Amino acid sequence: MTNNLSSARVLRESWRELEKMLKRRRFTLFLDFDGTLTPVGSRPDLAELSDVMRSRLARLVSHVRVVIVSGRDRSDVADLVGLEELIYAGCHGFDIESPGLPPMPTFEGAVTAAEIAELGFAIKAAVDSVAGVIVKVKQWAIAIHYRGVADGESEQLEKKIMGVARSFPKFRARSGRKVIEIIPDVNWHKGMAVLWLSSVFDELDGGASIPIYVGDDVTDEDAFRSLAGKGITVFVNSNRELTAADYCVDDSEEVGWFLEKLCHLVATT
Repeated sequence: MTNNLSSARVLRESWRELEKMLKRRRFTLFLDFDGTLTPVGSRPDLAELSDVMRSRLARLVSHVRVVIVSGRDRSDVADLVGLEELIYAGCHGFDIESPGLPPMPTFEGAVTAAEIAELGFAIKAAVDSVAGVIVKVKQWAIAIHYRGVADGESEQLEKKIMGVARSFPKFRARSGRKVIEIIPDVNWHKGMAVLWLSSVFDELDGGASIPIYVGDDVTDEDAFRSLAGKGITVFVNSNRELTAADYCVDDSEEVGWFLEKLCHLVATT
């Protein structure tokens, strides 16, 4: 496991080896939502978790801790998943709250709700004339989705959004797959959230467990890098792009296959 980008191993081909590693070992499962548990759609508001995938999560959480780590607001992704037993980390790990968990670490120079709203207003004003853009102003982040924008307009749109983001120095922006995420510019991301939660769980459980993280986008690379040498990471990407993850699967359907394997493993050990 390394921090350097490389070609991940195909999980289906490596499952037997991974199964032996996990057998009779405690693990914690961290999962992204969009593009991981559900296919990436043209609009974020159309995302829907299948009953089959929800059933897998329900079976797993009866044996192991399951955490959804999403760019969505915590309440939004919790409603979409619909399982109270899971733990939800919203806004890329900036919003974590669940019974039994301690308060999150505080962030030096954290932004206010008013500053989030101000930036959201500026972004909406900048992209208002471009058809197909969806701006989501969340509790601690802003997401600009533009899968519906014509290819010829995307580059100019990205420059415009990045220009606005640079004029708000308390924030940082990152491009993903036809989405730009703007979050507070503090020392925190999905990877640090996963490490913090893992340490909390280890203390609560009186021993270490193996963190498993599955995600599909650029923000998930933070988790892949953070867990290098400490856990198991899986990249959801059919293009075999370079990644810091250990393993790869093609799509959410293969994520379902992996969850089925984990269901069988925890039910028989």
